Amino acid sequence: MADELLRNEPHHALAPELATASCTCASLRRTTRVVTKFYEDALKPSGLTPGQFTILAVLLHRGGRRQSEISELLAMERTTLIRNLRPLEARGLIVGTASGPRHAKTLEITSDGKAAHELALPHWQSAQSKIIETLGTNRWSSLMRDLATTAESVQSV
Repeated sequence: MADELLRNEPHHALAPELATASCTCASLRRTTRVVTKFYEDALKPSGLTPGQFTILAVLLHRGGRRQSEISELLAMERTTLIRNLRPLEARGLIVGTASGPRHAKTLEITSDGKAAHELALPHWQSAQSKIIETLGTNRWSSLMRDLATTAESVQSV
């Protein structure tokens, strides 16, 4: 079935060199770059990146979490997570404590982290509202469902 879809894909028939135009990975990565840039611009006044904002939100709403749990929850590579954590720790927005037999690091949001999240929240809300307004509520809701389904399906392959 998938092979048949690929053979019938107009990009392949008209211009085989444009095969990446129908590549799921390339399309998702391009979209991610565009959307990330949009949120980076919106959050710039807060001094947080979209990744840092998300980490603060997770810690704020889910309490202290092990670094590995955050990595898994966000489907974020360990090195990418660490790259996002370092500035948050340096600014005193989160604190990490090693505990347990394997010295697993547990992260918690600090009062300064809560304040930084609160400062950034209106910027994030504005960006989020613009995205929803641009796509329309139904299309946005469908997109969110489709993205969640895609992530779950691909992780189980």
